[in-house]
Amino acid sequence: MPEKKQILVVDDDGDIREMLRGFLSHHGYEVITAEDGAKAIESARQHIPDLVITDMLLPKEHGMQVLEFVKERFFIPVIAISGIYDEAQILAQVEEHNIDGFFPKPIDLPALLAKVQTILHG
Repeated sequence: MPEKKQILVVDDDGDIREMLRGFLSHHGYEVITAEDGAKAIESARQHIPDLVITDMLLPKEHGMQVLEFVKERFFIPVIAISGIYDEAQILAQVEEHNIDGFFPKPIDLPALLAKVQTILHG
C-alpha cells in the first residue's frame, strides 16, 4: 500500500485548522497542523511534508516567511489561504514566491481538494 501523502496545515484559527485536518484526513491524507508561523517552520523541518497549506496572516512568522522557508529549503508545494488578502494581492506574489495555489476564506473545499490532488498526484 502506498504511503499516505503528508500535508502541513497552518492557521491561527483552530476551527479552520481542525476543519481542514478532518476534511483532508477523510480523503486519505496524513495531516499535521501548526497554529503560527514559527511552529509551521519547525514542523516543516521535522516532518518535511509533501504539501503545505498556510494562512498568510499568522502570528510569530508571517505566512510569506513560512512560504519562503519551505520553498527555499525543501521545494515543497504551497497553497496559500487568506481571509484578509484577496486573490489579486496574492497572485501578484505567485511568480516571485512560486505559490502553487490560492484560496480565499471561506474555503471552497471541493476546489481545494481538487488542487491538492493535482499537486500531489499529477
